Amino acid sequence: MLTKQDNYLLTRTGPGTPMGELFRRYWIPALKSDELQPDGKPQRVKLLGEELIAFRDTEGKVGLMEEACPHRGTSLYYGINDGCGIRCMYHGWKFDTNGDCTEIPSEEGDPKFRKKIKIKNYPVKEVKGMIWTYMGPEEEQPDFPEFYWMGLPDENTMSERVWQECNYAQVMENDLDYVHAAFLHKAHGKQETGEGILSTDLGIDPNHPLVKNPPVKQDVEDANYGKRCIAVGIGNETDNAFMEIHYIFPFYTYPPRFEGEDGMWHAFIPRDDYSTWSWDVQFSHNRPIDVQANHDRRGLKLDEHFKKQISLENEYAQDRELQKTGNFTGIRGIANQDHAATETMGPIVDRSKEHLGTSDLPIIHMRRLLLQQVKAFQEGQKPMALENASLKNLYSAGLYDSNEKSWQEAFPMQDQFKQDEQEVKS
Repeated sequence: MLTKQDNYLLTRTGPGTPMGELFRRYWIPALKSDELQPDGKPQRVKLLGEELIAFRDTEGKVGLMEEACPHRGTSLYYGINDGCGIRCMYHGWKFDTNGDCTEIPSEEGDPKFRKKIKIKNYPVKEVKGMIWTYMGPEEEQPDFPEFYWMGLPDENTMSERVWQECNYAQVMENDLDYVHAAFLHKAHGKQETGEGILSTDLGIDPNHPLVKNPPVKQDVEDANYGKRCIAVGIGNETDNAFMEIHYIFPFYTYPPRFEGEDGMWHAFIPRDDYSTWSWDVQFSHNRPIDVQANHDRRGLKLDEHFKKQISLENEYAQDRELQKTGNFTGIRGIANQDHAATETMGPIVDRSKEHLGTSDLPIIHMRRLLLQQVKAFQEGQKPMALENASLKNLYSAGLYDSNEKSWQEAFPMQDQFKQDEQEVKS
């Protein structure tokens, strides 16, 4: 349970809000690279409450900038993208990818005036088919985060983004919730999947450790990237299944996976206070990933704006007969099941009315870290730094070991991830 004041602090991320300013100190995935073509159609993208446009110029450079033309506010989304810049349709003012004004046809006799004009824009970096941006002060820009999957061959990874209709915090909390898989994602019968594939669109096999016994035995460790969340479930007659979720501050996660299963990385970026850009990168460690199978199991059908066609408006296509015979929800698609759970809470859930239990431990720790960091940030302290030496080697890797061992014996944290190179407190 949070106070209404802390819930407000946690969930508001627009310009000038404490959490919004903290989030602007980290690199954010904004678009997929294939959304932009040289001299092609600009794309609108809303991030942290800001209305932006992105375009790729004649030379292939990407610009990400305020949508409103600084002349009189006309949307640059409707402008002309050619000749290494985007030109406003209203009076022809033109801007390059750096936000510099390169032409003002109505004021060409006054070059000093043109040189004074600059549109608000943000730096970008393209990695693994994703366009990232940093929205904070230039002098505080951190190193670009080099996540493990970025070092894999291109054919071993795939990425998707979707517009989710609720606040980022409840989306991210779902990802840290071990127990929900045993219900929300449970298929009633055995599921046949391809190599490395966690589930079908119906759900997870009831014999999988995430489903066969809710892993209510949990603990959380401090790490130099955020939090390592541990759970212990039943593997077989002699072994337990030891699982981990990595919460990487402030809005990245690795959900639980075992050896042989495709990995997954998530980013939950506030679009505004009432909606989220949910990113997932699925990756195979040692072979090309089955893109179609992984897409199908998640079940997302999106329009040109990345909004879901299976949504609250059509009750997530829930089939009540399927709920009795096929899976716990009557909803097909792992992602659709997650969205149904988090979006039906409302755009921003009132956490002052919650009744949390011991199985909510990772969520409690995540909220606590976010609130501690944002309050320290308000007092002038530096944001938590991410270390690439750790990020390059970090992913979820559960294992099976004797059920006579504690998780500390069977599944200790690697030294490189320990906070300040000291013994980790749980």
